[in-house]
Amino acid sequence: MNSESSPTQRRLVVAGCIAAMFTAAVEGTIVATAMPTIVADLGGFSLLAWVFASYMLTQAITIPIYGRLADLYGRKPVMYFGMGIFLIGCILCGFATSMLWLVIFRAVQGIGAGAILTVAMTIVSDLYPATERVKVQPYIASVFAGSSIIGPVLGAFIVANLSWPLIFWFNIPMGVLTVVMLAMFLKETPRVVQHTIDATGALLLMLAITGILIAMLEADKLGWWIALLVAGSVLVFWLFLKMERRSPEPLLPPVLWQNRTLMGSNIGSFVIGAALMGVSAFLPTYLQSVMGQGVLASGMALSIMSFSWPIAATISTRIMIRSTYRKTAVGGAVMMVAGTVALTGFAAAPLSVSLPLAGWFPTAAAFLIGAGLGTMNSAQMISMQEAAPNHRGVATGMQTFMRMVGSTFGTALLGAVLNLSLTMKIPKAHDPLQTLMDPALREKLPARELTDLVAGVSGSLTNVFWVTLAIAIIAGIAMWTVPDVQPGKLHEQEKQP
Repeated sequence: MNSESSPTQRRLVVAGCIAAMFTAAVEGTIVATAMPTIVADLGGFSLLAWVFASYMLTQAITIPIYGRLADLYGRKPVMYFGMGIFLIGCILCGFATSMLWLVIFRAVQGIGAGAILTVAMTIVSDLYPATERVKVQPYIASVFAGSSIIGPVLGAFIVANLSWPLIFWFNIPMGVLTVVMLAMFLKETPRVVQHTIDATGALLLMLAITGILIAMLEADKLGWWIALLVAGSVLVFWLFLKMERRSPEPLLPPVLWQNRTLMGSNIGSFVIGAALMGVSAFLPTYLQSVMGQGVLASGMALSIMSFSWPIAATISTRIMIRSTYRKTAVGGAVMMVAGTVALTGFAAAPLSVSLPLAGWFPTAAAFLIGAGLGTMNSAQMISMQEAAPNHRGVATGMQTFMRMVGSTFGTALLGAVLNLSLTMKIPKAHDPLQTLMDPALREKLPARELTDLVAGVSGSLTNVFWVTLAIAIIAGIAMWTVPDVQPGKLHEQEKQP
């Protein structure tokens, strides 16, 4: 496909792909520390979880569709289309006048981001043969690690010193530069590959997941209607599974669920994604609303977690060589659960105890959680790739898909817990988090009212962390599905009677 490309052209194309992936990946992290400020400006805290969920849901569902389209029509047209939709979403997000509009525009962003991540990695695979591709993978991995580290700090800096719409608009120059670089340096001769696009399956899956998300996030408003919504979602999901069995190219290939290692990896990725959102989506809110810290402090806590993730992932690969996949994964689970216990204990403690520790304790807990997540994910990823030598690409994509869906469900579940808790603890308060996170509104509150409001919000967010702890324990249990063998010996174990 790109046999005529020179080494210099290849490097420039890879640089363009890395820049494209960074724009999409950083949008999943940069918003976390900025959301309290955005809520203080726009209101509508009950929709906070939807800001994350809408972006991840549309991104996850569209990933397999864009993969098919890239094979049918070529990489460049699909990348141009996806980047265009993504940048339009970025522009619209900056002009959002309410949380509802921000949720809608974030969904538009996610539709474009699904193409960027999928096609960029496919282009890199096209450029290099398998023997050389290994050398490029560290650069690709650094995109996600870098976006996780830079995103929270950059979001905090922009919000603290500039204006929050810039967290969406700063991507526009980089996105345009990416398109120009690919147009100039990527030489593509589209292949004619016959594929079918399971668009109906994708639509049914999105409807089923969205129905469950609405049921969880709006449980306090739906009342008994929630039972009808859940039943309808289950019915749609059943129709989706029925269609998948008949589809020549299903959205979720059956081979990914027939192998025990792959199935365990998919389940583990789902739970890890849910656990991750308990920290990244709600820790900044706790630090700013309850502890009264600024956006830079909360951004630093998330950056520390993102910093420990790639470090632990690198170290764990060396440990696995001398140990086993399962022992390494379980060790990561212990770290993650320990960090989540520390964070939950910090939130549950009386404010007189928590306040003196607020400067470093949440950061230390986040570091431990990030190290655990990085170790678990590394063990799962490598064992999954060894278990699926003939389906490595689709298996890797499936693991990413499941982590995104898990993050979406985790955000919805924890958002529902928060909304229900706020309704029960401070039923008369109107948008309490907006009040606490807006410095002007917070200063105007009488001392007694401020104390009651902080106590109610603190208790509600503590409930969120308790549920996060339960999810972390489930993730730890899921690590027992990882094979208890050393790297390179998985197939030897499967051949034994």
